Amino acid sequence: MKKSMVMKPLATAVLFALSASMITAIADTETPEVTEAAEVAEAAEADDIIGNQNLQGTARIERIQVSGRLLSSAALTAAERRDNAQVADFLDAEMISRIGDSDVGAALRRITGLTLVDNKFIYVRGLGERYSSTLLNGAMVPSPDPTRNVVPLDMFPTGILERLVVQKSLSPDQPATFGGGGVDIRTLSIPRERVFEVSVGTGYSTMHDEDGLSYAGGGDDWRGRDDGTRSMSSTLQDALDTYGSLEPIPIAQALGGVTPTNLARAEEINRGLGLALNRNYDITADSSKPDMDASVTFGDRLELTDKWVVGMVASASYDRSRSNSNEQERYYSITSGNELTPLVQYDDIQATSDNVQVSGILNFGVEYDGNHRLQTTSLYLLDTQDEVKIKTGDTIETINELNRENVDYSIKYEERSLVSNQIRGEHRFEFLADLGVKWQYTDSKARRYAPGQVDYRYIRNMDSDGNQTALTMRRSDNAALIQFGDMRDNMEYGTTDFKLPLSLAKWELELQSGYAWQQRQRTAENDRFKLDSRGFSNEELQQSFSEIFSDANISDAGNRFRISDVTAQADDYVAAQTLDAGYFAIDALYDYTWRFNFGARYESFRQISIPLDPSNGEVEGNVEDYPLVDKDWYPSLAATWLFHPDMQLRFGISESVVRPDIREVTPVLFIDPITDFLVVGFKDLAPSKITNLDTRWEWYLESGSSLSVGAFYKDIDQPIETVEIKGSDGNLQVSFRNAEKGNVYGVEFEFVRTFAELDFIPSWANDFFIAGNVTLSDSDISIQRLGESNITNLSRRLSGHSRYVVNSQLGYDAPNERHSATLSYNVFGPRISFAGVDGKDDAFEQPFHSLDLTYSYYPREGLALKLGLKNLLDEKTEILQQGQIVQMRERGTSASLSATLRF
Repeated sequence: MKKSMVMKPLATAVLFALSASMITAIADTETPEVTEAAEVAEAAEADDIIGNQNLQGTARIERIQVSGRLLSSAALTAAERRDNAQVADFLDAEMISRIGDSDVGAALRRITGLTLVDNKFIYVRGLGERYSSTLLNGAMVPSPDPTRNVVPLDMFPTGILERLVVQKSLSPDQPATFGGGGVDIRTLSIPRERVFEVSVGTGYSTMHDEDGLSYAGGGDDWRGRDDGTRSMSSTLQDALDTYGSLEPIPIAQALGGVTPTNLARAEEINRGLGLALNRNYDITADSSKPDMDASVTFGDRLELTDKWVVGMVASASYDRSRSNSNEQERYYSITSGNELTPLVQYDDIQATSDNVQVSGILNFGVEYDGNHRLQTTSLYLLDTQDEVKIKTGDTIETINELNRENVDYSIKYEERSLVSNQIRGEHRFEFLADLGVKWQYTDSKARRYAPGQVDYRYIRNMDSDGNQTALTMRRSDNAALIQFGDMRDNMEYGTTDFKLPLSLAKWELELQSGYAWQQRQRTAENDRFKLDSRGFSNEELQQSFSEIFSDANISDAGNRFRISDVTAQADDYVAAQTLDAGYFAIDALYDYTWRFNFGARYESFRQISIPLDPSNGEVEGNVEDYPLVDKDWYPSLAATWLFHPDMQLRFGISESVVRPDIREVTPVLFIDPITDFLVVGFKDLAPSKITNLDTRWEWYLESGSSLSVGAFYKDIDQPIETVEIKGSDGNLQVSFRNAEKGNVYGVEFEFVRTFAELDFIPSWANDFFIAGNVTLSDSDISIQRLGESNITNLSRRLSGHSRYVVNSQLGYDAPNERHSATLSYNVFGPRISFAGVDGKDDAFEQPFHSLDLTYSYYPREGLALKLGLKNLLDEKTEILQQGQIVQMRERGTSASLSATLRF
């Protein structure tokens, strides 16, 4: 029976079984999402402030009188932050465009306390990506990355954005899976006027000066899709379904028994299966071409009557880029005297990554009488990476041989896609005391399709002078490994929120309640095949990969070619999640001096991840051993003291949770795409409960300048940590375990300052301003010793935590608004990549000093030319352990040029 035929019904059955068991008595607890301050600024009237979830914002926003593109944008987002009940930060589309960031991940690292890892994942306040959550227009969406619960943020191009919101203190209307902070990606909405915009651009990197690597891919690679060249053939799939294995003996048994005749026929079938496999995987040098991107956006708004308004906006973008890099990898054992001895040492790694990103968004909206709004959003994201590597160096087998080393070739192709369809509505019923209702339903599908991942090794022999004498494919039954992976993740998510404004003496109140639900199911299928080279002669093994495994050589029975299915137990799995949540809250303003937002959220969460036998799709082990159940209340309180017209002081306390991801509790081996480490899940992981404390003083000036100083503290019960465990062949292998206790605490500073306010600055500098933020923090964790992993430091900082994060921007806006420029700097402090074991110290990712410059020229209205320079300091990423390199990657300096025409 086919695995896919077993997995899909099983996943559905598991999901519905969980759904049935999750019916909980959450009595009448329903509440709302926080309304966007920008919408409030447009819609709120002074006598209706509380009904629009903005207790003071209209007057504040009207006071802002600044000029300059970026400074105006910074002032408006500061006003939005000021009027939010929670500690939050904002970035709008204008500011993102001005700085020149091309995707959401790059843009978010400009926010106080945020750092970016591998251009994909955000660390908030020094905590790893597991402590952050990602929402799309307020809805949870699945991740196309099977190794992470959060969506890779580099998938979202900034062209589809209206604004980004990072909430750092929990409110009852937000999911309780909240650690460092939550990111809400808000996409384009109904435009205020007709817009038609076209943009084209190109880019080049200093790493393009070096030859790249390539291989024979597919004819549709330019659009980020495999045309079938890499996919597993139907012949192989049919053989697996028929025989359960590709080995000759199981095939002979299926033919009627292990007789000489049947065994000969099985060997013939095995060779035929080898012929059905794509073997054109020779890696060759290839020159690099400039990057290119293009986008188009169209939107319109039509006022049908004085009450009815309809609108739409559509945007599509395409980006194709190539990046070359030079890398190093080393893994160590420890000797007496605390010295590290390399077990694996690859100091010469060439890598080329070809990336294609395609995105599209279509949004329709209808408004009636200013009290009712209905919107639909359809989003499509495709991010394809095709990476080729040649690694030259040693493993434990060759590291002590001076005249012999490995040359490893690898190809990794993966398509990550996200499709989301959303409908949402907002209503205010004047005849029901201005009762407000907000609702949304989102259906999202994520997929990671990774066909034809290939790894094979040659052995290089050299003379005493280091000159190559022979390059021979390794003689082994595992000479080459070819893998096929397909993961599909489907999620439905819905919310309904209510808010009712009341006035009592000096109190302006808003009663809030709401309900949220989620259903998610995942199916993951993986197939691994190894090719046997032991039957080939030395002369044949000195040929290229495609020549060694040519049709003639495979068909020759004398070569004893063999292809074997080595799919591991639990490489295939199904998983499901269900969530029911309800909450209540009160937003209260007392005498326009104190604002309180307090309430509680109840969540009933269940998750199950079931490994399957790859040969027949049946469940491995006992199903009762796998569920994760978490039911709890999560209270929160936020208070704001409006003690001065230009100043306010915030306080906040809340309870939240971080739950282990599906992949982390599935006991199977996978490769982390960021670190290339071998990772194995641990089914006994428990959720981490977090107590959050926040305070922040904020000062806002009419000129657009602002200053804020904040402090935070988080107490984490059973934090989930990444630890090294004992692997094989000297390879580094990591897993996840719960520590006992952890906490993180620190202070944050943020400022925007115009030079025009400084008397000692010459007049020519009045058009400059400076903005920045600094986070200083520390953390500690206590963890018990584990039987299979002798952790070196039982008390240390949290994994992924940086003691400092610095962002700064020097901006210029010409008085005639024809020129603007921004110089941006970002750096984070050393952070633990993984915990050391057996006496080895922890491995630290080193600071990366990012210096970027963006210059924009507006020769006429509607036309913008932009020049961007990235990584001007030519920094490289490094992970060090006791001062020794574990991983290093050179990234190079890149330049981009784009033109945008707005009609």
